[in-house]
Amino acid sequence: MTDTTIALPSSAVLERFRPVAYFDKYMDCIRVLTHDRSVTEHRINPFYTVYECNHRGAFDPRYVGFSIKGVRSLFHEVGLPLSGAVKLADVINQLVKHRPGSVMSESLNIIFREYEATGDLEIDFLNGASELDCGTFDGASKAVAA
Repeated sequence: MTDTTIALPSSAVLERFRPVAYFDKYMDCIRVLTHDRSVTEHRINPFYTVYECNHRGAFDPRYVGFSIKGVRSLFHEVGLPLSGAVKLADVINQLVKHRPGSVMSESLNIIFREYEATGDLEIDFLNGASELDCGTFDGASKAVAA
């Protein structure tokens, strides 16, 4: 086996992955990642996509995130505020109550239940992130954890 060394800039800071939830203001969607894994996106309907883990370990969950599109319209329909910071758990609870039994509601419950620590995540609508702002898909530099 050959060891490989990677030279990082002196300003680089490596940190352990933390689950992230953020509002992508340019794409009008909420993105949530619970694990740092490569994913395959499965579009469930025009508003909802789940992220399936490509290379799962024995104890890894099958789904490691999701995105909800058309957030402005959906939040207006459900009566959720699109300002300030909102707990991800509150958003999911409202969406599940609004459309009980729907595919989105059921799969949100499954993904959220598999990683209950996401209950501490907040989505900051005033300082919405985008891939352009973050430089990467994960949006970690703009994520807010309570």
